[in-house]
Amino acid sequence: MTAYLDNNIIVYIEKESLLISDLNKLTERDISKFYYSMSHIFEANEITASTNSELNERLSKRFKIISQITKNNYLERKLPSNKVVKTKYEPFHIYQSINEVSFARNSMKQMVNNTSEEQKRQFREQLNIDPLRINNYSPKEVIEQIDANKMAMGGFTLIELIEKGIEMHPDGKNMSLHNRFAGVFEILDLVGFWKDKYNEKSNYARLWDSSHAYFSTFCDYFISDDKRTRNKAKVVFELYNIETKVISSKGEE
Repeated sequence: MTAYLDNNIIVYIEKESLLISDLNKLTERDISKFYYSMSHIFEANEITASTNSELNERLSKRFKIISQITKNNYLERKLPSNKVVKTKYEPFHIYQSINEVSFARNSMKQMVNNTSEEQKRQFREQLNIDPLRINNYSPKEVIEQIDANKMAMGGFTLIELIEKGIEMHPDGKNMSLHNRFAGVFEILDLVGFWKDKYNEKSNYARLWDSSHAYFSTFCDYFISDDKRTRNKAKVVFELYNIETKVISSKGEE
């Protein structure tokens, strides 16, 4: 068995409120390998501290925990092919390579903050989907509910809308399932399905939620204690016929 841990699980293990041995109790067989991805490193990039010394100490601790959990098993997305390969890298090596491109993080933050909360609220009213009801639907029912309201989506079903967006993007031909996951997560939040609590970081955080869900598809299990992420991931997995099991650290689905 292999597993991919959401960033919140990494944090709990770092804080010693959760043990790796606890996770092995969740599966039929012991988890033989844990994997991490660039998404964990990008989220580590958000760690702050009052001094550089403190920041370096906190980053070092995070990278040490990731390394201990995963034994440096890394899911690397090769560009431009978008092929994901299982390899071994120390987290600090990935951190260094990411920060060689200093503008990348700011560019991504700008990209995901183009739609205001007021615009999203107006869209949800037009779509006429009750968030409290849709949150209780199965993944298949969520997709059916969105598709039934496709006139509000420009006449497109959920999957057609994602493909149309990629087709119209200048770099669409180079986009992969990774980008499609991000698009579906955004639309699910837009319609109010397990909507993230809005703050200045929520859109950027959702980008990494979708990225973690994507990389988890290369493992047997995706373990997350964020209920919003788990439920969105299950819808995307249903949409793209992915068999990765989604659970919490307590075994909740």
